[in-house]
Amino acid sequence: MIYFLLVVYVLVVLWWIKSSSLFNIEGLSRPLITFVFLSKVIAGLVYGAIHISYFHGGDTFLFLKESTLIGSTFFSYPEYYIRSILGLDVVLPSAEVFTYPDSALFWKDLGTYVLVHVHAFLHIFTFGHYELHVVFIAIVGLFASLNFYKLFQKVLDLPKTILIISCFFLPSLTFWTAGLHKDVYVYFGLSLFLLALFELQQNGNSNKITLKFIASIFVIGLARHYLLILLIPSAIAYLITLRTSKRIWTTYILVCSISAFLGILFVRVFLDIEVFEILASKQAAFLAEVGGSSMQDIQSLEPTFWGLFSMAPMASINVIGRPFIWECQDFLQVLACLEIMCFLGLILFALVLKRKSVQAPNLLLKFIIVYSLCNLLLIGLLVPNAGTIVRYRSISLGLLSALLIHFLGFVKLGFSSKVSSNKEVLISTYPARNKNRSSPMRKKKSVLN
Repeated sequence: MIYFLLVVYVLVVLWWIKSSSLFNIEGLSRPLITFVFLSKVIAGLVYGAIHISYFHGGDTFLFLKESTLIGSTFFSYPEYYIRSILGLDVVLPSAEVFTYPDSALFWKDLGTYVLVHVHAFLHIFTFGHYELHVVFIAIVGLFASLNFYKLFQKVLDLPKTILIISCFFLPSLTFWTAGLHKDVYVYFGLSLFLLALFELQQNGNSNKITLKFIASIFVIGLARHYLLILLIPSAIAYLITLRTSKRIWTTYILVCSISAFLGILFVRVFLDIEVFEILASKQAAFLAEVGGSSMQDIQSLEPTFWGLFSMAPMASINVIGRPFIWECQDFLQVLACLEIMCFLGLILFALVLKRKSVQAPNLLLKFIIVYSLCNLLLIGLLVPNAGTIVRYRSISLGLLSALLIHFLGFVKLGFSSKVSSNKEVLISTYPARNKNRSSPMRKKKSVLN
């Protein structure tokens, strides 16, 4: 019965892809979009099978259990759930229902509770079966990937086949955004945020763009709210660079540094919270977790600026080097090792076979680089488990991989020099509204920035 419903749901989505104008996307055929969706469903099923056999269920099936409990008892005790979600005082009606934590724990694990409740709502369609949840997860992942395709088609200079692979078929990114976890929602929210930034650069502000910003911040804030601490300062720096393209990297460093200082000062003075202690306690919580891929050589983070600074080099090595080949204990860890080795090899190729650009790359690429590197550094600082690092870094590595491929000289690798039919692929560093006012000499100077 479960697999019959799975087939029915998949067929309904395939009919939707075939008939809806939402999937009228330049450069993508409906059969290809269908194949992408099916690949995400398959990846989600594999994700579940691996978690059952390798992780003994792990967080994924714990989330499934809790969402099923909420979904199956909601109609019996609707007042309890509604009042609890609104933060109102309520008496637990039965020991069998989901017990809500106090407000401090709730806000600490906001993303977990949101994920559980989203999938609790889906209980009316899934009846608590993981295989059916996968279909809805694949829909979210499909729209996220399509958003990145629309974006990268405009700002990256890639052969079409490589563009499609970069957006839809990167193994680690596909796998970790295919299961019942927060990553797919972060991926979707980030795709909306970047698409909105690009549309703002091209067309100026509008109600549609504002709604995309609000939706993206809402989704990311509910899934992993701490990512907004990285996104918003970087976005402010990006908006400044739209006004002036001089000293772009300096702008990012200054804006992010000032934002960090003001943020730390604000929470210390007005909320009586020490940010460094929060980071140290978060790392301590990860250290306390028991797992087969925990790294034994990780030191506790000292809750000071210098403690953070002194740990940054090792954190960088951990996030772009682990798991090392000699640490691998099974096939999955070997795959994770091969993945990061391929990424490091891609960096080397991009440096050795760098293309000779005719125009400066779009300003959004620098934003993606800054955000991704900051995210990777934060993961390296806080996460002492190689398996968790692999999952957390998958989105940032996917974005950086696409950018590294963009800077490769494809002619040197045997590809045609005409890598894309899109005339808007390479966009000047200056915003679109300034193009007509730029003199030929100024255009030439923008290439050299």
